[in-house]
Parts: sequence; C-alpha cells; structure tokens
Amino acid sequence: MPDLTNNRDVFYLHTPDAQRLHVRLCGSPRGEPWLVLHGGPGSGCAASMAAWFDLRRHRVVLPDQRGAGGSTPAGSLRRNNVGALLADLEQLRAALGIARWGVVGGSWGAALALAYAARCPHAVAALVLRGAFLTGRDDVLGLFAPRPGGGMLRRVAPAGERLPGARARLLTVSRLLQSGTVVQKRDTAAAWRRAELARLGLRGFAQGRRQGAREQLATVRKYRIQAHYLRHRAGLGKPALLRAAREIAAHEMPVTLLHGRADAVCRPANARRLRHAMPAARLQWVDSGHVADGAMRAALVAAIRDRAWQR
Repeated sequence: MPDLTNNRDVFYLHTPDAQRLHVRLCGSPRGEPWLVLHGGPGSGCAASMAAWFDLRRHRVVLPDQRGAGGSTPAGSLRRNNVGALLADLEQLRAALGIARWGVVGGSWGAALALAYAARCPHAVAALVLRGAFLTGRDDVLGLFAPRPGGGMLRRVAPAGERLPGARARLLTVSRLLQSGTVVQKRDTAAAWRRAELARLGLRGFAQGRRQGAREQLATVRKYRIQAHYLRHRAGLGKPALLRAAREIAAHEMPVTLLHGRADAVCRPANARRLRHAMPAARLQWVDSGHVADGAMRAALVAAIRDRAWQR
C-alpha cells in the first residue's frame, strides 16, 4: 500500500524514490473525482482552485508536483521529470481508490494533462484545458525574447556578458539558479518573477510589497524547477503533445479547451493546433488573459459543470 500521512484534508504521498507529494483534498468523499494539475512548472496548487468546483458534488484532488508547493524535497531536481510526474499521478489515483477522474490543467498543467491522458486513457473521464502551453521551442523561447523596456536578464546577468538571444537568456537563467551564489539565485528569481507578473498584467502586484526571506527562497525553488523543465522542453515538445492530442481524440475523450484572447504567455495558436488535432473538442475563446480569474474563472466553473460525467 502507498504510504499516506494524513492531516485532515491534507496528506503526503510517499513515492518509492523518497519524494513526499503534498496533496489537498476538497469536497465530498463520495463526489465525482477531479484532479487539478497546476502550472509553472514549480508553482504548486493554490487552495483557491477548489472554488472552480461544486464541493457538494465534486471530490477535488490538488497535488503539488515534485519539488513544488508543499512537496519535498522542496525545489529538488532529482528525478524531477515528466515520466516521474505521470507515475506519481497513477500512484496517487491508486492510493485514493479512484477508478477514473476528470482532469483540469492550466498552462504547463494542460501539457501535463495531455501527456497523462494519452498514457493513461483508462484513468481519464474528461479534460478541461486552460491556456495550454505546448512546450515547443517557440513557446519556451518566446518567454525569454527581448521585450520593450529590457528583458529580465538585463538586471541580473554578470557585467559584460553578452546575451545574443532568447536561448542564451534561458541558459544563463538556468545556470544562475542552479549554481549561482545565494545573491545571484535570489536576484535572478526576483527578476523572473517581476517579468512574469508584468507579462500577466500584474505588475502592480510585484511592486506592492517586498518578499520576506521565506518567500524569496520559495521563489528561487519555483524558478529553479521551471528553468530545468523549460531548458529541456519538459522532455515533451510540441510534436509529442500534438500526437498525444490525436491519441486522446481516438479514444473519444470529452475535451474542453479554454483560451484567453489576450493571453500573452501561451499564444492562441496553441488552442487552434489542439482543436485541429482533436476535432471533437469544444474550444471556447474567453475575454481574458492567461490568469484564471474573472471571465476565465467563470469559464472554468461552467466547463467543469458541463463536463460532469457521473450522472
């Protein structure tokens, strides 16, 4: 039996290779089960994600992926790859005694959901994918391309170092986060956070208050994992995820695609590519950006309700 350490609605799943995955459970134990896959990579699940569901009717499973959120070892890259993440999900499903569950994934979580549903179609009853990140070279390097006002590396790269392109920026960020000094790691992660919040339209949030030491460490750990995955295109890449989408379509799995018209992180072309690979999928354009609030939150609530599969 998998080792579960219980604490009311939160427990830790102990994996065979000595990882501890933080898992939050919400809703009715007898409700329709839904798995939520967070973005990042490295971000962790927020308790507020449970608000997308009807907790009288749904059983919501919110795991933090390896090294992310409350999972330990925090920020670790040891055996932190897609194959291990997929195995973790199957171990979690078995531990909870769930035969099939619906899966909700946003951004990186949508990519992981596609890989999981293609590998384990017997386990997935429905997919709701928001702002899909397809891990292609263009998707990854687009995050590091120069932007008006200067890129994030302008403030953290060593003096005199040339950064001729997005690939160099990514490699520099990854190196600083893995093997830089404590100050370089902190400053690199802080600059990445500011750049990311600005791209999401949340610049004021970044400027609103200073992070404490514990928050700074969590930010370093988050972006260390993210740089690790982005540098290797998560071990997936766009062709692999589009193949996964075609396999999912062959299984006639119900799929809803939600994409913000003003999404500045994951381009609308991603949703169109997925829709082409899964002709039966329901594609809904939302008057929003990348963040799951406002109109996107309402669209998620409606999509989950409409995709109910245990009647």
